[in-house]
Amino acid sequence: MPLKNFICPDGVEIPYQECLKEGGCRRHERCATRSYLRLVSKERPWTGRPSTTQLIQGTMQAFLKITKDYSISPDQRAFMVHGTKGHANLEASDDELSLLEEKFDDADTEITGIADVYEEESGNRILADYKTSGSYKVAKALGFTTEEEETGEVYKSGKRKGEKKTRKILVRRDDDIDRWEWELQLNKYRIEFEKRGYPVDEMRIQCCVRDGGTFIARSRGVFRNVYYFKIAKMPDEEVLTYFDTKKKCLEQALKQGKWSGWCSKKESWDGLKCAKYCEVAEFCPLGKMYKQEREVEDMAIKGVSDIRRLPRVGKIRLGIKKKKGNVEYPMEVDYFVIDPQTPSAEENELIKTEISNLYGANPKQIKVMFPLPDLDIVFPQWWKRYGSGALRCKGDGDTAVVTQAEFATGLEIIGKTEEGLKKVKCLGKECPYVKEKKCAMRGTLQCLLPEVRGSGVWQINTGSFNSIINLNSCLEYVKSVCGRFHMIPLVLERREQTITHDGKARKHYVLHLNMDVPLKDLQQYALIKPEQIMLELPEIEIDKEDIYYQENTEVNALPAPEKKDELEEQKDLEEQKPRSSSADKERDKDFNKSIETATKFSDEMKEAKTLGELKTIAQAIKQTKGLFSEHKDWLRDEFYSNSKQIKTSTKTSQT
Repeated sequence: MPLKNFICPDGVEIPYQECLKEGGCRRHERCATRSYLRLVSKERPWTGRPSTTQLIQGTMQAFLKITKDYSISPDQRAFMVHGTKGHANLEASDDELSLLEEKFDDADTEITGIADVYEEESGNRILADYKTSGSYKVAKALGFTTEEEETGEVYKSGKRKGEKKTRKILVRRDDDIDRWEWELQLNKYRIEFEKRGYPVDEMRIQCCVRDGGTFIARSRGVFRNVYYFKIAKMPDEEVLTYFDTKKKCLEQALKQGKWSGWCSKKESWDGLKCAKYCEVAEFCPLGKMYKQEREVEDMAIKGVSDIRRLPRVGKIRLGIKKKKGNVEYPMEVDYFVIDPQTPSAEENELIKTEISNLYGANPKQIKVMFPLPDLDIVFPQWWKRYGSGALRCKGDGDTAVVTQAEFATGLEIIGKTEEGLKKVKCLGKECPYVKEKKCAMRGTLQCLLPEVRGSGVWQINTGSFNSIINLNSCLEYVKSVCGRFHMIPLVLERREQTITHDGKARKHYVLHLNMDVPLKDLQQYALIKPEQIMLELPEIEIDKEDIYYQENTEVNALPAPEKKDELEEQKDLEEQKPRSSSADKERDKDFNKSIETATKFSDEMKEAKTLGELKTIAQAIKQTKGLFSEHKDWLRDEFYSNSKQIKTSTKTSQT
């Protein structure tokens, strides 16, 4: 029976013929164009002869789609439209050595089909088919899977104490290659071509990856957007037996008006197809069960299901490991040490190469953005005490919480938390554990690298007093100037600073956000609208290799400056800028001159009354030398904005 209903975005069903009428949207605001909806509503009618792809499906699914009125979600058919459009364009792209969209539907053909491409290449007769698939299926076709690998360490505490630690790694095996659907389809088409006198030397699947280029695709080992798979030749008898058996099953189901056999594990993707993608699952007992299980799994848990968390891409370290004899120790360096931690070793190497190409092998500056507006989440800072690789005590300088009662030894107990953990008086740098160097001030910066592949957070751990003060001050400054500090591109750098501790002066390389940008430019970034939906950051990960070094705490903080107007702030910023060379000074001079020129042209365009005057100004801009590219872009936007206003004004006057 035919398709009956569309499922609207709000879950309500509507007869698709009603929806396709002009003004027929029940929500009075369409989710897509009528032409798109008309295309997704087209189904191949049942002609009495099954198709090749129909028989590759489970018999239950094929039977129900013929006999039941079912509903579809236009949203879930988006990639079907992509494939249909691609096939339509390919029909007009053949040459004298190729056949496209060859149909097997003559009277003596019991099982119909449409082959996408049959062409000759370097003497080889190639049969190919086009597919659009997700990275999960492509990874299976490539033979990629994940498995647990021992890290060589064991859990030292908790319920899993003594157990070996493992991590997921990506592996590829020829035995895990899974292309069975494609192999059956192409081999059936091969037999049909050979029956008609067209020999086939090679079979191929050209697959477009729906989510190609994304972090999740690369983590599965899928690094390209298009793959051209070789398809193995199957024995003719095996292929024909499979399709003949499936054809008889479907005919029997239609004759008796029912079918009791479930789709196999392969056909149902271990139930995933039933739960999420089968459009007739509601009519199948097994499909109903899988759907109900999925609904139960998807039920929201208050306080849990509303939490979203960004994935962690890796860590940015501030030092390296050194070895003296058999002892390893951390050593601070003056650059950032990039440590990607995705499941794929190949992906990690790609990220390292990309960062090296952007910033150099040992980057001292990197461009960052912060995903959330809350400083306490983006850069939490605590006094922390660890032992045996686990957190024992965490405090804010006033109150601390110990994870076990025994860890409160020597501290003043002042109460309990709601979870029953003991609260103690936090003495900060006067704490006996701090003096014994068992507890230290620690900050965890979580940021995005907008110029680097991979959507997720990078974690930077620091125990530097000066780094913490610098970052807090810079972020507060950006917020005061722009109204926010999140989703604004900033430059994080390692800055050399001589610090005196116990009477000894030593060089350290503290974290600092480079404020060497004009105030006007910084405020322009704030005009970019940040994302409306912000995700929670991943849990902070503790690693013994993270370097925390202590500096002298006898640092006099400057009082907050008095509020100044914008011109005074700009002047102060200019005076504070470090001048490394005469070339920097010359560039700043040219940049300021470019701003003045661009501002002058902008004012002239605003005063223009006709398009002719506006074009004259535009011609003058083209002939002006020394304008920076960002100022040209600004003037281009001004030109289009003003020309639109003049056109609107002219039309109004004529009316």
